[in-house]
Amino acid sequence: MTTDQPRRWIRDFWASADPSPAGRLLGAALAPPELIFRLAVSARSAWHNRASEPATAIPVVSVGNLTAGGTGKTPVVRWLGDWLRGAGTRTAIVTRGYGSDERALYRRWFGAGAVFSGRDREGSVRAAADLGFALALVDDGFQHRRLGRALDILLVAAEDPMRARLMPRGPYREPLSAAARATHILLTRRGPRGGRRQAWRRNISLVAPGVHLMDVDLVMGGWHDLREEPAASPRGDVLALCSVARPRSFLQGLRRLLPDAAIELVAYADHHPYSRRDVSAILGRLGGRTLVCTEKDAVKLSAFPELAPHCAVIGFGVAAEPPRPLRRALEEVAGGSCASRS
Repeated sequence: MTTDQPRRWIRDFWASADPSPAGRLLGAALAPPELIFRLAVSARSAWHNRASEPATAIPVVSVGNLTAGGTGKTPVVRWLGDWLRGAGTRTAIVTRGYGSDERALYRRWFGAGAVFSGRDREGSVRAAADLGFALALVDDGFQHRRLGRALDILLVAAEDPMRARLMPRGPYREPLSAAARATHILLTRRGPRGGRRQAWRRNISLVAPGVHLMDVDLVMGGWHDLREEPAASPRGDVLALCSVARPRSFLQGLRRLLPDAAIELVAYADHHPYSRRDVSAILGRLGGRTLVCTEKDAVKLSAFPELAPHCAVIGFGVAAEPPRPLRRALEEVAGGSCASRS
């Protein structure tokens, strides 16, 4: 079962290497608006290339991507934020606040006082500095070039389509050549065989030959309940629920974790705000199965206590430390506070 069907269909169209006749017709129809968008992006980029980068009150580390979601920004921001805080650097999380689930997750992970959200990200960085934070970690900042940054970390998903078609014809917000302005590129991958890393390495080396390129694996693991208490792995069959950019990756990950379970997927559009009507429909479909959801979904579903007895939440993140080139760059940006972790 899927809901929010139009948005899901367009994401399938974006991801398809061999679209259907209807998809090819849609692609042709979207070519002119893609060209207009490409020209606008090019003009904006040229303006920023001429402008001087503004100074910030505290160092800024930006984490962003080229596509419309699905590269793992939220778990990567948590990974970097946890590492920086563990190294003794008082780190603020700055987010535009699009999608209440991400804002709620950051508050859960880092504390409400460390999360600054709103459209004015320059103002958020100033507010963090005024409260004594030493560094701002900015979620989805790659295109926000009015904000100066010490490090510009670009995420590229190995599952992303190799042909960089711009919106609305494809998921790209900028052409692949924009990767050249990153300081570090993380090639993310879900699962042991996800995506085309070798092909991506070749592509990135052509457009950004001087940029540090590193592999990062995003892994599923660690069960808990809607109250954030540790929980056992579910037994029996599963109704999998998500409102993320890559629902099929979520399903594939669950199949690896629960190989003996029959799993039915209920996929809503990314950042879907669950309603009581949604919850009633979900409960009506359970039929004695365990409801499994992502952490992004759990922060919204926790508002419905009737789900608590039936729900298991699976974690998603980066297991390893930041690779050495990135770790050294973070140490330099944060000053001497990170030296003990190298």
